[in-house]
Amino acid sequence: MPSSKNIDKAFEKMEFKGLAIDTYISSKEYVKRFIAEKEFTYGYKKVKDDGTLTKKFATLMMLRGVPALVLHIGERADKEGLRIQKEVDRILGKMYERIPNQIDEKTHEVFIRLDWVSGLEEIKQFIDKAYDERK
Repeated sequence: MPSSKNIDKAFEKMEFKGLAIDTYISSKEYVKRFIAEKEFTYGYKKVKDDGTLTKKFATLMMLRGVPALVLHIGERADKEGLRIQKEVDRILGKMYERIPNQIDEKTHEVFIRLDWVSGLEEIKQFIDKAYDERK
């Protein structure tokens, strides 16, 4: 596994941000990465003790033409994603504008544009939360 110093160094270049995030997530215990049906999309699930997979806890993708990380936290009804989105927006100093279906149907998701993130440390806590809470 690459060191966190090397991952942070890679994150300094825009073209390596997605790779750095992929490395960070993939290096976690019991993570299964898969290529989704959409082009340029990676999904991440946890492997349960019985070998089955959880629902996704993260998706690395192109969204509206820019690299983005989507974190899946809780259930839609909980609207945890909407609450955490505000915290992410505050840390990054920019507000992600959700389209109507992201407001109504994606209330459990947090959208992070990678071009707004200057360092992995800014978003690690949110990646870890999505990972830790996915059962």
